[in-house]
Amino acid sequence: MTIRVAVDPTNPGQFFACCGLLELADRLWPGAEGWFADGQFHIECSGALNALLEAVRNAPLTLEGPVDADGKKDIYSGPGKLGEPFNLTLDWWLDHGYREADPNRGSRLKPWAGTMESVGIARAMKQALNAPGIDTDPFNVALVVPSADDPRKKKEPFHFDSRRGANALPRDIGFVQDALGIQTLAHPAVEFFAFVGLQRCRPRSADTPRVFDYFTWTIPCGPAILPVAVGGLLGDPQARGYRFENAFRTGQKKHKAYSPATPLGGI
Repeated sequence: MTIRVAVDPTNPGQFFACCGLLELADRLWPGAEGWFADGQFHIECSGALNALLEAVRNAPLTLEGPVDADGKKDIYSGPGKLGEPFNLTLDWWLDHGYREADPNRGSRLKPWAGTMESVGIARAMKQALNAPGIDTDPFNVALVVPSADDPRKKKEPFHFDSRRGANALPRDIGFVQDALGIQTLAHPAVEFFAFVGLQRCRPRSADTPRVFDYFTWTIPCGPAILPVAVGGLLGDPQARGYRFENAFRTGQKKHKAYSPATPLGGI
């Protein structure tokens, strides 16, 4: 059985969401393989997209990590755990074992900051996978996402989705949306699955700070090979490269957003 999801390869959020979909499909149905072709991401596996999404919706997502002197965990940067049937730790932004000078540190890819909550945002985006249309065209369903803990409150996304990022930079719109408390549409499937996909897959750092390259691939491969494929090292003559920036979107230069990617001239 093949899952097919429409994807824009110039949207880094959608690209890493494809990696996240494959990661979770393989954990649900071992042996899953994925590739890009004809404007879609294909996953060959033993199940269907609606079954995968249902398993994700039902899996617990909890805040992990040490507690402080008051017995509280770090809600802003603490790691998460996506439980049964996936059992996946999500902590790529914490840079375990990375040197300060390492260009592939996960924290360089982290767009959220300040009072934005790591697992809190992910839980809201995961809960929003119940939205109509997600089962058929997951990356193109947009809505104002409510908090998983209080539906009266809204939860802003990570800003992996470059459609959001391109419209969130103050230099483009003339003001900072966060500062005014404006609630806008998010694409929850892109935000959640990109959050998952970055656990295994890192783009290649360019020479410019906060600028990264990634590559699509057309050869079916499983999650273990994804870092090689994403880095353009699979040996696929049909691979295509793209470059994006994790750009500052506030004057304090803390919050960021993924910009739309531009095609590279070659590998």
